[in-house]
Amino acid sequence: MPELPEVNTLAVALARQLRGDSITEWHRLSPKLRLPIPGSKEARAIIGGKIVGIKRVAKNLYFDFAGELFLKAHLGMTGHFHLTPEPLKELKHAHLRLKLQSGRILTFCDPRRFGSIEITAFPDECVTEPFAGILTPQYLATVCAKKQCSIKALIMDQQIIAGLGNIYAAEALFAAGIRPDRAAASLSRTELKKLCQAIITVIDKAVKDGIASLTDQPEIDADTTHFEITTLIYGQQGGLCSKCRKGTVEMVRIGGRSSCYCPLCQK
Repeated sequence: MPELPEVNTLAVALARQLRGDSITEWHRLSPKLRLPIPGSKEARAIIGGKIVGIKRVAKNLYFDFAGELFLKAHLGMTGHFHLTPEPLKELKHAHLRLKLQSGRILTFCDPRRFGSIEITAFPDECVTEPFAGILTPQYLATVCAKKQCSIKALIMDQQIIAGLGNIYAAEALFAAGIRPDRAAASLSRTELKKLCQAIITVIDKAVKDGIASLTDQPEIDADTTHFEITTLIYGQQGGLCSKCRKGTVEMVRIGGRSSCYCPLCQK
């Protein structure tokens, strides 16, 4: 599932390609994703409006038409856009096809159908995001207080920190020296400060790496969100810890997901 940096990369790519263009035709190819896809009548308010930008909120994309309504897209687990000169018959799992004023075609595909397309207003309130000046140790201390769930489950809760998924949560906990299965309430103020900074650093680097992977006119397809990342602990089960070079990376299951950690570096 794409995490915040991957969705942000797609937002930047879409903005570079679509800014100044507009939707002229709305073709709903398959009515149901996680939510029903709006029909052409519901889309009238944004058809013909110039796209002035693409905003990202958490893992959501908002196509900005300089009006009250936005086209909101959530990728779910397997959703992706294709921007092509003309409709491609071989595109599988296509659910929405948009013809643009430029003549190009923007298609939303989603094999597993966990994504969504909506026409909605921009949100008034947003969940705390993992960036400097937004996420703070004080906030972490408040949300962790008296919580007996694991710290990894807590920081991956999309109602607590927006956009943080399995990979970057594992990397942040490794950088902070905290076991992923520790009870959230057990973390000290010092540990929370380290974790806060680690989350911000890990996400900031990934966001920058994602943007750096793009050209001025990037391809928009299933691979747009796939950029090279270096993981120090995620997926390293059974290997030697890259930090201490002594511990063997172990794995526990948290919330049905694998969580790697070094038993020597993470306490």
